[in-house]
Amino acid sequence: MIGLPIAWLISEFYPYRHLRIALGIAAISSSIIVAVVVGSLAHFDANAWYGGASKNLIDASIAELEKGDSEALLKELKVLQSEFQPTYENRARYDELVREFVQRLDHEYVNQP
Repeated sequence: MIGLPIAWLISEFYPYRHLRIALGIAAISSSIIVAVVVGSLAHFDANAWYGGASKNLIDASIAELEKGDSEALLKELKVLQSEFQPTYENRARYDELVREFVQRLDHEYVNQP
């Protein structure tokens, strides 16, 4: 991957115009492809991370409702609501907040990918 930009740089010192253009296009294209792949992988990771935490939240909530302990559930949901501050810059500690919520309800938190 790093070979294309280096080859492009070296080709700048030779009189082969078509080679310089081809290597330049290949180097720029490969960097775009790498950026797209890395972005996609980060997106998949975020989806898995958010999905796992949300599943734990839903499972604990359903378990509390099935136990008939809706007052405790409502109290803990309000705590979670007050602590959760969504932002575009980071994950807003969502997984930690859900883990604390689940633990306060005395349920097992399943750490998922």
